Amino acid sequence: MICVSHPAYPNILSEQAASHALLNCLIKEFALPLSLVRYDWPNDPWGLPLQLLQHARAQHAMPLQVNMPNGTCFLVLVDREDNLGSQYYLSEVFGRRVDEQWHLLSLSSFADYLLESCSAITGHCNGELLNQILASRELKQVIAAHLCSNSAQPLADYLCSEQCLWFGHPTHPAPKARLWPAHLQQESFSPEFMHPVRMHQFEVPSTGLWIGSNGLSTEQVLAGFAEQSAVRPDHVIISMHPVQGDLFASDPRVQALIADGSIRDLGHSGFQAYPTASLRTLFIEGHDYFIKGSLNVRITNCVRKNAWYELESALLIDQVLSHLTQHHPDTVGGLQPLAEPAALSWAPEQADPETQRWFREQTGAILRQNFCQTEGLANSLMAGTLFGRDAQLRPNIAHFLAQHLGHRASAQERLDWFSRYQALLLRPVLSLFFNHGIVFEPHLQNVVVIHRQGQPVKILLRDYEGVKLTDDIGVQWIPAQTHERVRQSMTYARAQGWRRIAYCLFVNNLSEAVLALTHGEPELAEDMWQIVYRELHSLQAEFNVATPELDGLLDGEEIPCKTNFKVRLAAAADKQAGYVCLPSPWPLQHRLAVTPAPALYAEAVS
Repeated sequence: MICVSHPAYPNILSEQAASHALLNCLIKEFALPLSLVRYDWPNDPWGLPLQLLQHARAQHAMPLQVNMPNGTCFLVLVDREDNLGSQYYLSEVFGRRVDEQWHLLSLSSFADYLLESCSAITGHCNGELLNQILASRELKQVIAAHLCSNSAQPLADYLCSEQCLWFGHPTHPAPKARLWPAHLQQESFSPEFMHPVRMHQFEVPSTGLWIGSNGLSTEQVLAGFAEQSAVRPDHVIISMHPVQGDLFASDPRVQALIADGSIRDLGHSGFQAYPTASLRTLFIEGHDYFIKGSLNVRITNCVRKNAWYELESALLIDQVLSHLTQHHPDTVGGLQPLAEPAALSWAPEQADPETQRWFREQTGAILRQNFCQTEGLANSLMAGTLFGRDAQLRPNIAHFLAQHLGHRASAQERLDWFSRYQALLLRPVLSLFFNHGIVFEPHLQNVVVIHRQGQPVKILLRDYEGVKLTDDIGVQWIPAQTHERVRQSMTYARAQGWRRIAYCLFVNNLSEAVLALTHGEPELAEDMWQIVYRELHSLQAEFNVATPELDGLLDGEEIPCKTNFKVRLAAAADKQAGYVCLPSPWPLQHRLAVTPAPALYAEAVS
């Protein structure tokens, strides 16, 4: 099977989706930065099916060839040449090692070839990564099978957009790898299967409670986390993700407290909630807050627990952003704060410091404003799914726009839509960085798009515990009495902050938006990048501070790209991920003419 636009079976769909993610990693992290890409046919095509050339001609596709330093080669048909490595794949992946003919690669073979050739470059080898890639593919297959039996609409409303990020991060080697406890069925707790869950509740002594809040009373904070009814005097109820609650209750330290009556395990008796795409953030219909708790499960590469200093840093950022939007609104680029006004954790009062730290990490949770209460569930969408793929690997946004417009969006309508979106995204992120040294992480899962009749009118940026402050001007927002561990966790070198912002804005976010909106018309991509360029020029003229990073960007400096694959190849923590450089998209040249095929091909199909 060559064409990937209409996959017939869940196993084919999952193979294609997983292969596309690996191709993105290969092209962005190795092939483009090391100049290993060729957009032409191999000189020696032995083993390639003749139908591949016919398909390329029919689809106006071009061959993308990657020649690795160890002699391994990969070939796939694409719809465009893109400086940031964002393209549609129009064929399956072919490969060969030294002294081999070309042959079709299954996902496992492709991953094996890829890991071998990339390890030869980096000197790192992670024996677990292949298993993670295959585990991610297996979950995608289960999700795809589930899609055959339901009619989920990914962009029907906010909750659907959180539950229908079916294929995960588009540039991650194993976006659906989740190390759930063996005794639990992950389908019961994974958002893609749309099952509600009941939060796991514990009654604990109030003496061990830590609460931080901005403008909320203790009673309001506690009510945000759980209904505080039928509790013993001097006790409160805390709630957790049901998987976290199960893990917590099974720990010997917790069992000892349950056995002596210090705490009570109330089981799955809390709010009915829905897991969102992050898995550990729960949506509760009609409730004023999302609850983001710890989840001691390795998802992709990280155990998702709330460290105590992250709780405090989230509250500090909430304070700062509230202050700026109230008192200096002209300096924040139209930022719409998405409040995280409270956090909570609990630990036994008499425990030693190490045990207390463990308990606080297990119980730590954050309240995040439920914007659906004010903006409307139907008007709110998570950007990752908005620009993600449907059950046939086509862009969700095409159907979304057609529904709202009543017809297939024209080129001009897509350009207009993109113009609104990119302005709403760029202005607050860059204003906060240059004016205040505040570093958001505006990747696709951290951005919520508020729309009216399908047109973007507002952008919400979330994940305050992940916001950083630059070491030049950002640190001014950290109070002198702040704990050193909190200060350390929040502080970034300016260059480090810029790399994070530039990657998220241009590679992770806008390049995916451009790709989704130019499906079938890749020539529109250059127009969209010119819209971004003009917006950046306009911002440059408006800022009253030095903007050296923006100046360099407009002069054609390279774009930093986070190495999601390399860091996993090294079996390192996500925070240790580095960056490679990709060519500037300005001006972006889409050279669609394919170089002539080798004589052997030309003669065979003439």
